[in-house]
Parts: sequence; C-alpha cells; structure tokens
Amino acid sequence: MIKKIIIIPLLLMSLIIQLGCEKYAENYKAYLDDKEIVYPGLARNIRYRAGNLRTELIWNPSPDPNITHYLVEWNNGSRSTKVEADTHNPTDSIVVNISELPEYVYSFTITAFDKQGNRSIGQQVHNVRVYGPSFQAILLNRRADQDIPYELTAEQELRIRFGVADSMNVTTRVNYLTNQGTTKTLFLSAQQNDLVLPDYKYGTTIKYRSGYLPEENALDTLFTLQDAEFPVILRPIDKSLFHDFFLPGDAESAWGWILPYAWDNSLEEPGFHTADFEGPLSFTIDMGEAQNLKTIKLWQRVSALYDHGNPRVLEVWGSNNPSVDGSWESWDKLETFTMNKPSGLPLGEQTDEDIRAANAGHEFEFNHLSEPIRYLRVRVLETWGKTPYMHLLEIALYSDK
Repeated sequence: MIKKIIIIPLLLMSLIIQLGCEKYAENYKAYLDDKEIVYPGLARNIRYRAGNLRTELIWNPSPDPNITHYLVEWNNGSRSTKVEADTHNPTDSIVVNISELPEYVYSFTITAFDKQGNRSIGQQVHNVRVYGPSFQAILLNRRADQDIPYELTAEQELRIRFGVADSMNVTTRVNYLTNQGTTKTLFLSAQQNDLVLPDYKYGTTIKYRSGYLPEENALDTLFTLQDAEFPVILRPIDKSLFHDFFLPGDAESAWGWILPYAWDNSLEEPGFHTADFEGPLSFTIDMGEAQNLKTIKLWQRVSALYDHGNPRVLEVWGSNNPSVDGSWESWDKLETFTMNKPSGLPLGEQTDEDIRAANAGHEFEFNHLSEPIRYLRVRVLETWGKTPYMHLLEIALYSDK
C-alpha cells in the first residue's frame, strides 16, 4: 500500500513535466515565424594576394547548389561588394578584386546567400595587407656596380652594370634616350647584373627605378617613388685613330717611354716619359678626326704617385689647323686643370683614398669648347715633384656625341 502511494505522485509529476516541456518546445516557433533556420554551405580555403591599393580575395566555392552569390564586407560592414556564385565546383576558384583601398591592414567577411535568401555564417579573413606609397617610400633603387658601372662591349655598345639585387627585388625599369631621339624602356631582372643599351645617345641621362614584390605571390610589383640616375655616360673616343704629332717646341720622349704608349689602353708601365726640358713641357696628339670633346682622363705613373714627373697643373689647347712651326698662335687654350690629391697630404705621403683616386684616373671636363677639335696640345706647367721632365701612364678622351 505504501509503494502505491509513492508511485502515484511520481507518475503525476512526470506527466506534468512532460506536458510543460512540450509547451515550451513549441515557443521557438513564435520567434521563427514557423520556419526552419537554413545555413548555406561555407566557402573553403579562403586566401588573398596583396596589391598596390587593392587586394584579391580567392576561395573555393561551396558545393551547395542553392547558393546564388557571396557578399564580401569590410570596414566594419560599411563597404561591401556582391560576387555571383558562377560555380559550385569545390575545385574551382572564385576570385574577386577589390580596388581603391587606402594603404592599411584589413579584415574581410564573406557570407554566402542561397535562393531563399538564407545566409551562411560570416567567414572572416584577417590581416590582409594593402600596400601603397608609405611602403614604396622605404624602397631603394638597385645600386650601380661600384667598380665598373658601365663599359663598352666588343661591338662598341654600352653595357651598364648593377650590384647584386635585394631579395625582394624582381625587376629594374631603365629609361634612356636613343640616337634617334626617342625614349626607350628596358627591364633588368633580379637575376641579371648588366644590361646592353645598343642605341644609347651618349651624354644623356639614364634613369631607372627598381620594382619589388612586397610579399610572396603578391598581386602587384611596387616600384620606388623616385628615379635613380647613372652619371652621364660619355663616348670613349677611339684611340686607334690617335697619332703623335710632334711640333717644334714639344718635348722629346725618353727611356723608351714613347708618346703612343699614352693611348695603348694599358694601365701597366711603360707609359709616356719626356726628356728634360727647360720651360713648360708640351706634347701634341692628332685624334684622327674632329671630336666634340667633353672630358679628358689622365692616369699617373703608378711607381711615382703624386710625385716626381707626374703632372699636377696643365693646360689643354686645341686646333683644327695647327702651324707646323710649333707657334701657339694657331692654338686656342681650352682649359687649365689642376690634379688634386684627396687627402691634401705633403709630397711622399698618401692615403688609400689617394691611391684609389689615382687608380681610377683623374677626370677633367671641358666647359668652354664651342666646336669639334682634331688636334690637342697638352702643356704641363708643373709636376708634383717640380721636375724638368714629365711622365704619365695613360690618356683617355670622351665625347658627348
């Protein structure tokens, strides 16, 4: 009897709880308007490619055939773009390019929608970097080769040379003026260290900018904001046309160091050495044809740098019709040049910088030359050792035509 009394209240309580649960289980329908929640399938393998003031979002589509489009949102939902679901094959890729983005780090939300207007759970992709002028401002142009920035090929075409490229560098864009007066653009890859400009107009500026990939697989190559410039490159005058042109009053050669050794394209001794001479020493060169002279470069005798008979102060004179008697009336003085020692140290003392300057050659510019000149006469006013003789190793002349 006691057991029956206990069981009956328990059965009544169980019935009450069951009825209550059934009542509350139906309450959600009031909020869902008697409709079932449906979530469309999710995109897969979402990734991006960084760009210049833009980005590219890529994903594999959901296989859900009911999906009609995706909505891509950013800037906390204030900006968005609709992307049609033109494929449901999970092996395909959907690509959307979002442009006109300020330089920043973004988060994007991708939501799928089906035919009934149901939307998926928003999927986010964070830390999407968009590059622009601030990034470009820290980029540096690739450096020209410090030892040999340019040279002539065997075909007498100009080759410009660069140092090793930075790891992010992918290309360098080079602009130059051709002999025909047009601007030409060539590209140097990061794997190349030199570039031939076959029709370069000597004496004009070569400009270049280097391009970088900010990230692996980036969408865009970003270039430096400003051009770098090669020093103006002049045409080396063909020394195979040169001849010595001895005139009365010129110094004789001595010790087997004859004048033609001064243009034998060798920086090894011997060079040119004069005999002792009273008064300013001079020697004359026939360049073979009239030239638009721009610069002259002189190399000292290596075994007597900044000493002995290496020239220190000299005049360069020009003529197209020199008098055979050696008089100076048929000559025009073009320039007076002084060879300087970078350190300024006294005779017999020199630094590594002094040696480098001498080895590179001392270059002087003609600023007042008004017409092409064929004959040059060099008059040495003072040597470093104030000697009655003069010597030098090599001469090179350059034209801007």
